[in-house]
Formats: sequence, structure tokens, C-alpha cells
Amino acid sequence: MMNPDDMEMLSQPLTTSDGFLNPACMNELTAAIAGMGKTHDRLRGDPEWDERKDRWTFKTDIVGAFAMWACRQSPYGVPDGLENVCKYLNAALQSCAPWEKMGGMTECSLCDISRWLHEILYEQGVKEFDAWNRCKAGDTPDIQFTCAMDGRRDPDRDFIDLDALLHNVCLTIRDERRKNRAFDGKFDREHATGQAIREKPPVE
Repeated sequence: MMNPDDMEMLSQPLTTSDGFLNPACMNELTAAIAGMGKTHDRLRGDPEWDERKDRWTFKTDIVGAFAMWACRQSPYGVPDGLENVCKYLNAALQSCAPWEKMGGMTECSLCDISRWLHEILYEQGVKEFDAWNRCKAGDTPDIQFTCAMDGRRDPDRDFIDLDALLHNVCLTIRDERRKNRAFDGKFDREHATGQAIREKPPVE
């Protein structure tokens, strides 16, 4: 959990005295977002994110989480070329780690997964993936504000935040790991209690 004292705050107000968006604030916000760095850089050294020992993940878990978040974040429900992007990601991941032949899994950290996703989809310039980040109807804004009261938006003037998409993939796998650890911990405690009861000598 981030310490509130470590959080950086914007110095400019979001709106002007007339109620319009403040350009100075937007420039500051845009610069702050651009300077955040990728997930695997920001969270390097965090034990939950950077530890790979005994952190087993299936390749299908990564591709599956990617497909889920692509659909969840897409203004069209299913983004164009999703199948092709998933097939490309699945094939490219094969050379990223020594996947176990029988189970198709490997030991990897969440930072590893984030780095693989960025190297495969960002740095190699996958055109269909890149296109998700652009509005079909014209210029794509650097930042877009939305709220629950906006109602249905024109999908041609919307886009997918690709950094958020790849970060969400890691969050899904992180949450699954947390659930698995909680289940294993509960099982071990219950099993240990059961063993203690069975091994207790009978009362004469």
C-alpha cells in the first residue's frame, strides 16, 4: 500500500474559474502520466511483483487475461483483430521462458509478465494492437475523462488505453495468485489441525 506522504499532487487546479478544463493542469497531468514508467520498472523490487521463485503461471493464463481485458476495455465489445493479436502473443511468449512441455507453465514474476507484454506488443509494433489506441473517427486525445453518468459513448470516438490493458493483465494474475495462496494457507491450517486431532492419544 502506497504511503499517502509519498504521493505527488498536481499543483494546478483541474478547471478554470469559468468552469473549463485548465490547460496548465492538463499539461502537468500529461507529463506526469508520461513519466510514470511501465509497470515492470515502477514495481521492480516489490516482493509481490518482482519475486519469481515458486510463482508458476500458465501461458494460457497470460493470453486469456489479455483477451478478457481487451474485450472489457474495448468500446466495441470485441476489438478488431483480437484473434490475430492473441495468436501472435501466444506464439511470441514461447521464446520468453522455458515453458514446461506437459503443463505449459513457467516460474515468472509479475514484472516478467509485464516486460514480456511490452516487448512483444509495444516494441515489436503490432499494428492491430496499436490501432486499438486510436479513435476511428479522428484525432485521439492524450487523456479522456469518463464517468458513470456519461451514458453510451460513440465507440468511433473512443479508444483502449494500452498501458492500462497490459497492467490489468498483471493485476488479474496477481489476484489469482493471492487467492491461491489464501486457499493453500487455509488448507494447510485445516490439514494440520486434522492431523493433530488424529494423532492425539485416546482418553482412557
